[in-house]
Amino acid sequence: MLIFLMYMFAILGVVLILSAGILELKKLSTTSELSKLLNAISSFNIIFTKTYIPPNQSHLIALNEPYKKIAIGTSNPKTSKKAIAKLYSFDNIMGSEIVVNALTLSKVSKRQQNSKTTASSADIHVFNSADEEVDVIEELTLKIYMNSNEMPMYSISFLPGLLPIKQSDNEYKEAYSQVQQLHTFFRSIVSQ
Repeated sequence: MLIFLMYMFAILGVVLILSAGILELKKLSTTSELSKLLNAISSFNIIFTKTYIPPNQSHLIALNEPYKKIAIGTSNPKTSKKAIAKLYSFDNIMGSEIVVNALTLSKVSKRQQNSKTTASSADIHVFNSADEEVDVIEELTLKIYMNSNEMPMYSISFLPGLLPIKQSDNEYKEAYSQVQQLHTFFRSIVSQ
């Protein structure tokens, strides 16, 4: 019986060591995704004043307000492809939208601006007081609409991790704060 327990704990130890190694490799691959995005953005030789990176590190949004430029980098951690970054002027931003759990929380676009609708009235507040009881967030996405044939829309998930998250979690609050900052910034650009 003692020998059986010894082998069982030895196997358990090996499994734990292997799982720790796998977790460490995942951390390293995440860091390399971030460095791929930073390298793609740095190719523009522009100093960006603000940078936003969603928790899953799939995108990077860099702003240069004095020169009115925005760079958006995309990377897919599931493939070994090189990160791609595109540089746009603020004039190419057509709008943005915040989507939470498949519902549009707020949206602004130049089309609404051109049809004499103000940016503040373009907000769509779908949530009411009953919706505040929704505790699990499965989607937090910022959609950025661009005047570009190559990439007319970026859909950037700001949800930390792959699993649903509670609305009361600090990670969600930080991610939502980033989304709101970007959306407010895009609203100010669209309303100009």
